Amino acid sequence: MTRRGFLSRLLGKRRPKEMAFFAVQVAFNYYGKETLREELHRLIAESVDDETPEQKRRFFKRLTSKLQEAIPYFEYGFWDFITDASAAEREFNHWINDIEANIATEEEEVGESVDEIMRLSSSKYYVVISLIFLLEASPMLDELAELIDEIPEEAYADRETFAKLIAAINYFDFEYCFGDAVYIMPGNEKDGISYEDLAGEGWEYLRLIS
Repeated sequence: MTRRGFLSRLLGKRRPKEMAFFAVQVAFNYYGKETLREELHRLIAESVDDETPEQKRRFFKRLTSKLQEAIPYFEYGFWDFITDASAAEREFNHWINDIEANIATEEEEVGESVDEIMRLSSSKYYVVISLIFLLEASPMLDELAELIDEIPEEAYADRETFAKLIAAINYFDFEYCFGDAVYIMPGNEKDGISYEDLAGEGWEYLRLIS
């Protein structure tokens, strides 16, 4: 799995004219609350492809509520915001294709033994969740851009920053959302990712959350 720089920063106070890409990805140690991994898996499994905007709003409100419980256990993370329309659409598709190519959803890909090709350890303490959006230009998107403008560079990887970005999703109007996706890795509610995996190849873009 690959990612480009930590943040595609807005230039000045420019507002998105057509659409924007927004994504948040966090790795947390689920032993802080051992049931949280299963709760997140069940919640995501309940979603359907053809939800109405109101159904999406309710789903993401429930999801962000669960993630608020996990904030004390966030250890690594990444977020990005891109306001150029063509770049935003490319990045949205890139994230989805990249994650779907790497996520383990089949039973034989997880389990108790270590996959020597993909996994460095069977000590499975971490879960990675990704929230990905392609948002249409709107007052809602302007408010998100304003929130991001106010984040100082030195606070990009602060726990409070991730908490604010996740909370902002509660105010999304999904009438103005071209696309959205949520992924939890691994794709099995009984499996996890090890510290050795997160410290290894493919996860270098993640920042330590402080």
